[in-house]
Amino acid sequence: MELSDSLEGVRVAALEQAAAMPFCSFILAELGADVVKVERPGEGDVIRGWDRVVRGLSSGFVWLNANKRDVVVDLRQPEGCEVLRRLAGRSDVFLENFAPGVAERLGLGYEALSEANPRLVYCSLSGYGHDGPYRDAKAYDILVQGESGILLTSGTPEAPAKVGLPVTDLIGGVTAALAVVSALRVRDATGRGQFLDVSMLDAAASWLGYFPQHSWHSGAEPPRTGMRHQYICPYGPFLAADGAYVNIAVGSARDWERFVRDVVRRPEWLDDERFADFEARRINRDLVEGEVERAIAAEPSAVWLGRLREAGLAFGEVRSMRSVLEHPQLLHRRMFVEADSPVGELPLVRFPLGRPDRARRVPGLGEHTDEVLTELGYDADARARLRAAGVI
Repeated sequence: MELSDSLEGVRVAALEQAAAMPFCSFILAELGADVVKVERPGEGDVIRGWDRVVRGLSSGFVWLNANKRDVVVDLRQPEGCEVLRRLAGRSDVFLENFAPGVAERLGLGYEALSEANPRLVYCSLSGYGHDGPYRDAKAYDILVQGESGILLTSGTPEAPAKVGLPVTDLIGGVTAALAVVSALRVRDATGRGQFLDVSMLDAAASWLGYFPQHSWHSGAEPPRTGMRHQYICPYGPFLAADGAYVNIAVGSARDWERFVRDVVRRPEWLDDERFADFEARRINRDLVEGEVERAIAAEPSAVWLGRLREAGLAFGEVRSMRSVLEHPQLLHRRMFVEADSPVGELPLVRFPLGRPDRARRVPGLGEHTDEVLTELGYDADARARLRAAGVI
């Protein structure tokens, strides 16, 4: 696939922090948009302080903020808000992930900004949205994982477990990016922007998959099955004799027959009604998985990987993070790229639709303040005055 900067020429003002909205603007930047990230004086985005593992920089900030221009503005001062209004007036997109109502109190809500710039696409990403009984509830990923039901679908029968990544932040960010791209297309047709109210909870609910259907039609709660599938069996990693996991997905009746005959070589299972179909294997999950576990544990992983490959079945390895970063397929697809930064060249994982050959930089705090304010019409004297007053 030939990748291109589909959002080249689109300017985005991003009043953002933490993970959800920065992931949205990261996607837009990877697609070619000119993203201007606005941070507070001193500490900047809260995620800058979460660790110092990247040669003194935060792993989260490096992950989420390449390709953005960075300005520092104090929104506690009226002149700081005026800088943002001027930036919004010259932007195509305005992003914010304040709690609902905060941007309006600063004079940076949609009504105020769109009056001056009717073409503005304004996206607000919050935990629960701008209306409803949870409007003012604080939201973090773990809280939305719980409120959305995701938390109780993960883990083992003995205890739930959070999804390892901040999954509801990522779902919210992707949803916001898709909303922005869609609204830009509408604006191209109509000449007018719009307000986008994106909720992390709404977005997470749309990713609940088949679980709501089971609840509506059978009253069943999704079982917690650890590394296994709730409804397909066998499915997931099984430990081989050499201590390595073999990841197996038996997704059809034909696959089950091949798995039994050609991989584990237990043809008698084909005549056992407890193993007969998806429903029977699900009902007898403990028996089926126990038998598969014992079979896989009898031989080293190389044997099973070879048999699965020869049978034409779906399989994979269970990799450590170090192994993922050396994955031959990801290396071939150029998913790992380099970015300049205040501490030198750094490796990054690109967004898959972003060009691998683009120049990337992780910005320092306020690195582009003078550059952006100059574009907004602030001359050297005006910038010096704002700096002296602590506005920038």
